Amino acid sequence: MAPDPHRRRRVTPAATAAALLLIGLGATAPVAAHAAPPFRLAAAPEAAPSPTPTTEKGLRKSLNALNEEAEILTEKFNKARVDLKAAQKAQRDAARTAQTLRNQAAPAREQLGRMAAANYMAGAPDAIFGASGSPDGLSDSAYLVENQAHAVKALQRQIDQAEAAERDAGAKTAQVKKAWEGAKKARAEAKSKVTEVMKRLDKLSTTSASDPRTGLTATIKGSDLPAKMARKAYGKLGSPYVWGAAGPGSFDCSGLVVWAYAQVGKSGLPHYTGDLYQLGTKVSRGQLRSGDLVYFGSNLHHMGIYLSDGKYLHAPQTGDVVKISRLSDRSDFAGANRIT
Repeated sequence: MAPDPHRRRRVTPAATAAALLLIGLGATAPVAAHAAPPFRLAAAPEAAPSPTPTTEKGLRKSLNALNEEAEILTEKFNKARVDLKAAQKAQRDAARTAQTLRNQAAPAREQLGRMAAANYMAGAPDAIFGASGSPDGLSDSAYLVENQAHAVKALQRQIDQAEAAERDAGAKTAQVKKAWEGAKKARAEAKSKVTEVMKRLDKLSTTSASDPRTGLTATIKGSDLPAKMARKAYGKLGSPYVWGAAGPGSFDCSGLVVWAYAQVGKSGLPHYTGDLYQLGTKVSRGQLRSGDLVYFGSNLHHMGIYLSDGKYLHAPQTGDVVKISRLSDRSDFAGANRIT
């Protein structure tokens, strides 16, 4: 005999009752999820000991080691920052997926409740639970209720999995954030040590500069290339200005810079203020330090070498000599840069 397409399979009252209890699925326990393996950031190198050398040679050796440490920690910080952004995105995506499923389940639960209530109010609850003894099994209405219950249950399984994924993503984000904060702190400590060694080096390499013609004094601080260049240029104090000259006995403004840099191993710089201004790193007036190059005029027609305390060294004009002047005496300051 061919199967009757209208015939419903008989479901025990207990099984159907369990399906209807899914109306309250929002309170079900979450399904266990496969937790992602814990994220671990490679351990940072041990911090270098506090610099104690007192000689320039010892301080430079310490500075090299600290700079290497700072570079390593900076890259670890950069990686942790990238990992943190990725973890935060994964957490947002997981939360969005879980919320979307919850939004879908809410109306499905409401519909299931209305369907079950309608059957109950119709006075045939036994038919819903398959207790009528009818050979046809569930009634059409009870069959629809059961199907809706199965749909809600399937949605809840997806919600449980999505919420587990959201929790895993949140835990990983917290772990990566902790690693990022640790890398950030270690990098800051390493940079602080570098700064301290630089200060010690500056104290060991400070040159007093004075100009008997102008009566101005300044200091050349530092041991980097620009400071060394400034000391070489200061050694030409009083040399005459000659247009187009670049030493060793006379100079124009850019020629003094080109010559002084060549004496400390950086030769071949352009003998033109406009080209020199395009090199190195731009520096604000408030951040000037010994050896920075200062420029004047909208067309950069003049330049000098910053010393300290608002003083700079330059070869001014025909009939004058290399001398120390005040920046405040110029109203056409155009900018500054640092060539290393």
